[in-house]
Amino acid sequence: MKAAEKYRRVFGSMNHLKDQLSWTTGLSNMVEFLAWEPQRILGITKKQYVRQIIEWVAHPDLKDKNIEEIEQSVIKKLNTKMNETEQLETYSTQTMGICNAREAVRRVTFFSEDYLNKEFDIFLSLCSDVYLNLFYQQFINFEPSGSWSTHGNSGMFENSTELKAMYMDNLAYNHQANVLIANELKLAGRKNPDPILKYCLMYEHLLEKGFIDKGAKFLLLFIGGDALKQNKQTLVNRELALCHKRPRKYQHLLRPELLEIVDYLEVASISWSAFIEFNNRYLAENSVCQVEQKLLRGFHQSLESKSFVHLAV
Repeated sequence: MKAAEKYRRVFGSMNHLKDQLSWTTGLSNMVEFLAWEPQRILGITKKQYVRQIIEWVAHPDLKDKNIEEIEQSVIKKLNTKMNETEQLETYSTQTMGICNAREAVRRVTFFSEDYLNKEFDIFLSLCSDVYLNLFYQQFINFEPSGSWSTHGNSGMFENSTELKAMYMDNLAYNHQANVLIANELKLAGRKNPDPILKYCLMYEHLLEKGFIDKGAKFLLLFIGGDALKQNKQTLVNRELALCHKRPRKYQHLLRPELLEIVDYLEVASISWSAFIEFNNRYLAENSVCQVEQKLLRGFHQSLESKSFVHLAV
């Protein structure tokens, strides 16, 4: 039985991006992220962690020791390592090495882009349709009708769509308006070298598998420390140049069918500061229920606590 089949058997699946998933799915996705990326909790990869334990146990000094003595020795060494790596300043840039639980939480909360993605998944799943209509209409024209469903990069998405060629951050889909938004998030860094072509590959796959409807408008929205300074064509030309330099690796991104989607795709960007400014205008100009007020302000607080804001990176 394939891994995707095992996942669907246990957790179920979705058949179309219009399927609404509970916001609580975002919590299980957070657990999934930590389970598949244990270095976020351990401080180093699981393989490195195991190797370190083996090296300590295999040390000649422990040759004739019993299990209890070996255990105490390893615990002592672990505690020493964790004390060495723990940082007592919120934005200390030291984020490597075996760590204790407090240090692990500091690293993911303030420094992890993957953790931000999961926060954004939960945030977007709880936003009202009115909010999402107004937010996305800044970047793409569509008739504000129907409701939005949102999907994070999760086992549910991957194993339902069986999309293996790339990983997305977050999708927002309005079935009635027939518009798909791909939200590509960055703490503050540059975009990846080939996201436009890869998202076009995703669009092609979702269309072929019946997860979106034919003719769906498609926007790739970059949200990061700064807005993009280049237009779509310049960005696409750079990605194509990279692919032509390494045709064996990127042959699947140079197909004519995919380049047709590139022409169809719209690209836009917004900085996190502009994102917060939009939210503040939305709160000031609309009759917003208390729950959504708390949602927006709470997400602002989390964004403003991130390392890239305080370290100017």
